[in-house]
Amino acid sequence: MSCYTLRFMALGLLLLAMLEQTEACSCGPSHPQQAYCQADVVIKGKIVGSKMITRDNSDDSHGFPWIEYEVQQQKMYKGFEKIQQVEYVYTPLADFVCGMVLGPDEMNQDYILSGTVEADGKVYINICSFNRPWSQLTHAQQTSLDGRYKDGCRCKIVPCLSLPCSLDADNQCLWTDGIFTGNWSGAQSQRFTCVMKPKGLCQWVSAPSSRAHSSPLRREAH
Repeated sequence: MSCYTLRFMALGLLLLAMLEQTEACSCGPSHPQQAYCQADVVIKGKIVGSKMITRDNSDDSHGFPWIEYEVQQQKMYKGFEKIQQVEYVYTPLADFVCGMVLGPDEMNQDYILSGTVEADGKVYINICSFNRPWSQLTHAQQTSLDGRYKDGCRCKIVPCLSLPCSLDADNQCLWTDGIFTGNWSGAQSQRFTCVMKPKGLCQWVSAPSSRAHSSPLRREAH
């Protein structure tokens, strides 16, 4: 049994004790474009190492351990003005406080990573942000990172949580993946961006895709 496995087994026992008095992490629906726009930094990179740390001078009153992931940055999509190069990202070592905890088989993969840059100059990520293996992104999502998501940041994506759904401003797009299919990773999440047209009206636009054209998006409210 590797040292890596033994270390995480020991930490798992610690976290189980903490879990009894801690509520589970809950993330609201977040469209990839919305996650991009809200993040300070968005990069593509390979996670090549990890270690447990404690946050010095942190306001974290719970005292949770943290993971420092070593990253080989391949491309930066957002955050040039905040950080030159991302070499490490940080996350709580517990999924019940929204930590992005990876197992050994999830390491050494290319990821899209989005997070915040805090006062200490470090990049912090969690499972509620747009952080996932690059191979799981659709072609449309990958290409939208090169500019379409940025162009849509003047728009607001509003998830439809219960019927009837409505919008109250021209700069909004109604996101209905979850209400119709029960899965927020549907067509609008995988293939569409919300962009601003002339006169400040935002609407869904299909992103370029290398795959065969699928069924058209059902009509949304404006």
